[in-house]
Amino acid sequence: MLKRTAQTVAGALALGAAATAGITGAVTAVEPEAAADHSDPSIVRTDRGAVRGTLTDSVRIFQGVPYAAPPTGQRRWAPPTAARSWDGVRDAAEPGAACPQMGLVPPAGPASDDEDCLFVNVTTPRTASSKSLPVMVYLHGGDHTDGEGAMHGAERLAAHGDVVVVTVNYRLGALGYLAHPDLERRGESGNYGFLDQQAALRWVQRNATAFGGDPDNVTLFGESAGGYSTCAHLVAPSSAGLFDRVILQSAPCTADMGRRDRVDALTEGVATAAGIEKEQGLDDWRIALPGQLVNPFGAGPEYTPVYGGRLLPRPPREAFATGRFNKVPVLQGINRYEERARVYGLELAKKAATGDPEAQIDQADYHAHLQEEFGKEKAALVAARYPSSAYDDSPALALAAALTDGKWAWHSVDTGRALSDQVPTYTYEFADGEVPWYSNPTYHKPDFEVGAAHTFELPYFFELEAYESLTTAQQGLANRMIRIWTDFARTGEVDWKPTTPAAPNVQSLASGPGGIRPVDLAKDHHYGFWKSLR
Repeated sequence: MLKRTAQTVAGALALGAAATAGITGAVTAVEPEAAADHSDPSIVRTDRGAVRGTLTDSVRIFQGVPYAAPPTGQRRWAPPTAARSWDGVRDAAEPGAACPQMGLVPPAGPASDDEDCLFVNVTTPRTASSKSLPVMVYLHGGDHTDGEGAMHGAERLAAHGDVVVVTVNYRLGALGYLAHPDLERRGESGNYGFLDQQAALRWVQRNATAFGGDPDNVTLFGESAGGYSTCAHLVAPSSAGLFDRVILQSAPCTADMGRRDRVDALTEGVATAAGIEKEQGLDDWRIALPGQLVNPFGAGPEYTPVYGGRLLPRPPREAFATGRFNKVPVLQGINRYEERARVYGLELAKKAATGDPEAQIDQADYHAHLQEEFGKEKAALVAARYPSSAYDDSPALALAAALTDGKWAWHSVDTGRALSDQVPTYTYEFADGEVPWYSNPTYHKPDFEVGAAHTFELPYFFELEAYESLTTAQQGLANRMIRIWTDFARTGEVDWKPTTPAAPNVQSLASGPGGIRPVDLAKDHHYGFWKSLR
């Protein structure tokens, strides 16, 4: 597959340093209709026109296919509208533009300031084993500020899993999630990126059959921000019927979600970054350049889908408790050492701030970060439960363990319990010991072992240039995980015990003998302690 190389800047993982976004738009060729040979497997006719993709020995790939009109001009901060039809055969051999973003942090998308970005990419097996394949629609992560669909090469997933894979671009940052009083006149604001995702899912319903997929067997899955978006689709009344199963990667739905009482703070933060007075009218916001409305990953406003309006009336925790959600089978889980990637970033930040390339997270940093995260009173209790002495005398590892358990693991247990009371639910923990490191040579490994940290399961499913190649052992695990994910997409089941309200029944996924086995997630991550702090 023709993939993008994620543009990175040394130290940006920690610093979120500002950079100038590059224009990534490209002219799309459209061949005359007479040139189309409709027996050619590289050509598919969508509901808006024919597209010509590329063929490999194992898959067909169609990139940069528009699913909605460009959200530019008066369509900025408005619900997506239908893409324009075209005559002839549209070239789908290259990705479309990524949505505006800084593109600094692996595995981020490329820097972009092109708002004409609402595209999907479709990968299908070259020779399908059946006439109608399961469809897997992937929503990328990136803190709702970075990423794109095309960077996730889906050749292995489609070919080995015998499924149709669709990856999606959606509006990011302020362009996707700004809530502003003037915007309410044109419909509920704050969820344009989410509305884009719904439009892409409707495109799948209309076009899956043309690509050999089954519109009645669609699995929606996503990682991190993409997974939290998937949580939102689980509870959005208007997403009902757009998917049949859900996979949540590093996105426990019962964690705190965006609320409408955050709107003013977000708006003020965006206005400051864009040089706009918060009280100025919508026209002043519309003439702002795209580059003024994006911020580096991890810096600036924290964007999420916004709950409490007509589109998303209640957050997942409340929706699950009351049974008011879209009831489909769910596969959900986390990575064993989620927060080690974040702690690595904190250590990079300290090196940069001090000018000392040998600087590390020390005990003072450990306590300061705990207080910032949990408050002074709870931080003391957390420090007593997670002493550095229990983690090879490493404050970095102790901090990562506390943050992983307090921000991810206990929410994963709660999410499994809440869902399993009403729908078939399965829980996993990705726990491979040695994972592919970043391919960019400027990102040196820290002194502590990173392991199965946040995002590090992604190269097991996708071809991502931001990571090193898989080893033979990792490739074996990748094949097993692809089989698990695609079997679930096919049947809604996996080959271990389902989660129940009484028992998480978590399966560890790691390479090597005994790497795939049951584990006690609640015990391993001190679930009882964290529940006691709530």
